[in-house]
This record gives sequence, C-alpha cells and structure tokens, in this order.
Amino acid sequence: MNQRVRSTTKAFAASAVAALAIAVAPVISQPAHATTPPGTVSAKVITKVVKVSAKTYGTRSYRPVGKLTAGGNPIKGKRIHLQKKASGRWMSVTSCVTNRYGKCAVIVTPKVSRYYRWKFAGDANRRADVSASFYLKKRGSSGSTGSGLDYTYANGEKVYNATSANDRDCGEIPAGKKPVRINNSSDPWRLDRDNDGYGCE
Repeated sequence: MNQRVRSTTKAFAASAVAALAIAVAPVISQPAHATTPPGTVSAKVITKVVKVSAKTYGTRSYRPVGKLTAGGNPIKGKRIHLQKKASGRWMSVTSCVTNRYGKCAVIVTPKVSRYYRWKFAGDANRRADVSASFYLKKRGSSGSTGSGLDYTYANGEKVYNATSANDRDCGEIPAGKKPVRINNSSDPWRLDRDNDGYGCE
C-alpha cells in the first residue's frame, strides 16, 4: 500500500516538473527587448569632408574646392572651413557654404608654401570631420598661368588664351561641344558654376 502511494507520488511529481519546464521554457528563450531611455539623442551621421581640387586662380592665388557628404550624399547649406597648418597647428583661413552638390570654393593666396585642409565643425545630427591635407605652394606675382589652354570642348576642340575680349556664354556654345572641360582653372569665361571642373553641364 505504502509502496503504491510512493510510486504514485513520484509519478505525479515528475509530471508536475515536466509541465513546469514546458511552461517556463518559452519565457526563458525569449530575447530581452532593449528599450531606449527617454531623451536619448540618436547616433550622429558619419560625415566626410572631401577635398575635390585646389586649382590655380590667376598668377598668385588658388581656388580650393571642398565637398561635404553624409553617407555618400551631398549636404547643402552647411559651412565648411579652409584651414592652414602653421607652427604645428591648424587654424581657419576662410570658409564657405556648400551648394546643392555639397561643394563650395574659396580663393586663397598663400604667403608661404604650406598644407591646407577642409573642416566641418559638425552639428546636432552629424559628426565633425576634416579632409585629407593638401599642399599649396606660394606663387609668383607674375608669369604664365600655364600652357595657355583654357577650355576643351566635348568634341575635342580646344580654346587657348581665353579672355573677356572673346568671352562666350553657355548659350552661345553648341550642344555638341558641351560639357566644356576647364583646363586652366582661372575660368575666364565663368562657365564652371559649381566648381567641378566642367562648364555648361
């Protein structure tokens, strides 16, 4: 009699443990859901300042072009600073606001040869960033601006020694000659509105 009761009790206990394990297992296997505390600021977008070019401008100056992007997309309406390296530290020279292509350009006349870079200070949603540095040499006050080749049309035709005296607007250039490549970066005809090296696009 006692043996039968003990056997029944053991069987009941085993069944109860098995049922409890089945009931608990799904709860244990559920991953914990992370919650974002109220007021948490979202992660900033990684921003990249790209040095596009540092073309010569006239006989003494340069026109560095900077570009600001986030995730590969251009950022419009943000100020980026051109900095120079002097005495081992970087300092701002001038700045400009990016256009719809994320680009902007400034004119700089180095008094001595030195390194330059572009810097974006960051904002509420994007991290600060700097471009790779580039070297600008001090240029003379006189002399040639280059080979004399100013523009190359899309059909291969070349324009040498362009001046205001023979100025042409984009509307005067046939479609088959567009876009026009800017060879001598002074761009005397002012065809390159977005400073990307090509005009009348």
